[in-house]
Amino acid sequence: MQSAKTFSKLRVVHLPAKPSLWPAPARAKLESWVNQYGINSTSYVLLEGPKRYFTSPHVDGFLAYQVRAGVAVIGGDPVCTRRQAPELIRNFVAAMARCPVGAYQVSLDMRDAFREAGFKDIQIGKEAIFELSRFSLAGGLMELVRAATNKARREGVVVSEHRPFALGARSVNDELRAISAEWLKEKGEHEFGFLLGSLELEQRSAKRYFIARSGGGAGRIEGFIVCEPIYGRNGFYLDVTRRRVDAVRGTMELLTTEIFRMLRAEGYEMASMGLAPLALLDDPDLSRHPHLTSVMRFVYQRVNNVYDFKLLYRYKAKYHPDAWEPRYFCFNQKRLTLRMLYAVVQVRNAITLGSLLRKRPKKVEGLQERVESWKHAASFVLGLCAALVSSSS
Repeated sequence: MQSAKTFSKLRVVHLPAKPSLWPAPARAKLESWVNQYGINSTSYVLLEGPKRYFTSPHVDGFLAYQVRAGVAVIGGDPVCTRRQAPELIRNFVAAMARCPVGAYQVSLDMRDAFREAGFKDIQIGKEAIFELSRFSLAGGLMELVRAATNKARREGVVVSEHRPFALGARSVNDELRAISAEWLKEKGEHEFGFLLGSLELEQRSAKRYFIARSGGGAGRIEGFIVCEPIYGRNGFYLDVTRRRVDAVRGTMELLTTEIFRMLRAEGYEMASMGLAPLALLDDPDLSRHPHLTSVMRFVYQRVNNVYDFKLLYRYKAKYHPDAWEPRYFCFNQKRLTLRMLYAVVQVRNAITLGSLLRKRPKKVEGLQERVESWKHAASFVLGLCAALVSSSS
């Protein structure tokens, strides 16, 4: 159980019709709800970052959200039972008055709860899910991952768990921060937030930190992965992944597979590598949004300046997940609007117009490459606008 300090930065917000009818819940109550009802890989992440929280007197649970561009964007699934979810959603919509409401990265089961509350939806990608009892490096399909892990082992890389508040942990914590800062600088971004976690080394939590050291376990840290619990599925979400720019090859493969092995040995049943945005779009209902679907597929195939969706999918796919579970964006408007999509971009912080038009500098970059970069970005922006105009007509 986390201490109350864990929630010192959280803000609990109630927007009922008559807010005096019930008191605000204790902050620790948020974690108890996540512990009891958290089935989405992002459920634990809802406890950190600049989020607001909504509860209802008739529902045991909450939902987390942010308001951007005049749109209330719910993060992931409501944290409550499936049976009570539609009521919690309807109460939230009523409390937000005429403010449009969307929900990002919703699971299949909770998508149906949103539908019962009058929402529409569109598939936004799939999440890589692993049954730990079945995971193995044996066989031809795992040849590339197996080769990478073997190389890292030969180079003396060793994986272990790090506890940030253990005696003598400060130097390791500082090294993790330095690696993270280097990684983010290389990517040209800051922490995404919302449904992606952070290091959170300053506060006690249920996060688990796995590090990979070279030199037989006595050298520098080559990379690390921070995992968050998925209480409702007896598993963990491999969330924050960082490595040195010049890390030993195979470091992240060794880290990932060793985490799977260690979790399985402890009796955990599943693990998630998270959402692959815009990948494997196959929901039949995509036919209701033909223009937007075309734009999403274009972005997946062609936009790779800063956030490479295809590369992210390929990295997760090489581990051969046991399932690719669909995730959705749900919305309570007749159609998706530019304002609603912009709000999602703001809270997700993954794609901005600036990042699309900004190419990371290289030592050698020809005019043709620059032209292609701008063409792709401009095509995306124009295509998105065209899709929105077409879908609203």
